[in-house]
Amino acid sequence: MSTPDLSRIIGKIEDLPTLPRTVLKITELVNNPKSSAKDIARIITDDQVLTARLLKLVNSSFYGFPQRISTVTGAIVLLGFDAIRNLLLTTSVFEMFTNSKKASKLNQEKYWDHSLGCAVGAKVIGNALRHDKIEELFVSALLHDIGKIVEMMFLPKKFSRITAYVNRKRTLMRVAEETLLGYTHAEIGKWLAERWNLPPKLISIIAHHHQPSAAGQFTLEAAIVHLADIFCRALNIGSGGDDKIPPLDVFAWESLKIKTQAIEPIMQEIKKDFDDISMFITYTP
Repeated sequence: MSTPDLSRIIGKIEDLPTLPRTVLKITELVNNPKSSAKDIARIITDDQVLTARLLKLVNSSFYGFPQRISTVTGAIVLLGFDAIRNLLLTTSVFEMFTNSKKASKLNQEKYWDHSLGCAVGAKVIGNALRHDKIEELFVSALLHDIGKIVEMMFLPKKFSRITAYVNRKRTLMRVAEETLLGYTHAEIGKWLAERWNLPPKLISIIAHHHQPSAAGQFTLEAAIVHLADIFCRALNIGSGGDDKIPPLDVFAWESLKIKTQAIEPIMQEIKKDFDDISMFITYTP
């Protein structure tokens, strides 16, 4: 389906969520080389909910800092500007979708568990590869299936047709989407990410997490998210909407150069880290 047709369809969704002004302002400050930690802390501390969320997560076992971090400025100094922006983006996006009453609690919870598992998986794989933008990988993976959430919550009739087709044909969701709609959740996710003015790297990864070789200069990151998706399905973390494990993209596997003996330890770490972080990012409809 062409971009204008997709935009027309999705554009009819009047209540598609927008990012909170606080997150947009923080993104603006992060992109400004003249910004200081105090500038960003000032914006965050004006929002008590974001402040509490940030300090709760940064003090969780997921990060494992030996000392307790009690100030927003301290969290920013320890984690860095990009990491702080990405954490706030993560929790804000999570909340804006889980607060909706338009989809069943059980389905939403399974989808978000899968997304969160993929985010953790991308972080673990990124660490194993010594990637220098771990938080970016985390957020990219968390949002990789955001198009499915949009379908489920804002295009319920189309989503019901897709899930019925998946169950009847025992196929992947993206196959059902292409067959019935002419577009996929990856295209919807790309459109939403562009609407939110997310960084080009995140947009590209969301758009190409099933075909990493098409992600241009971001093929490595797309390959990491692609593999994280497969590992999470193999570990049965949440649900991607079908019970299939997608075929491993040969290009992705070869570009990552992960040794076979490293697979089991990576998957064990993903499971442990998911159990840790899921205690702090909780589904609350």
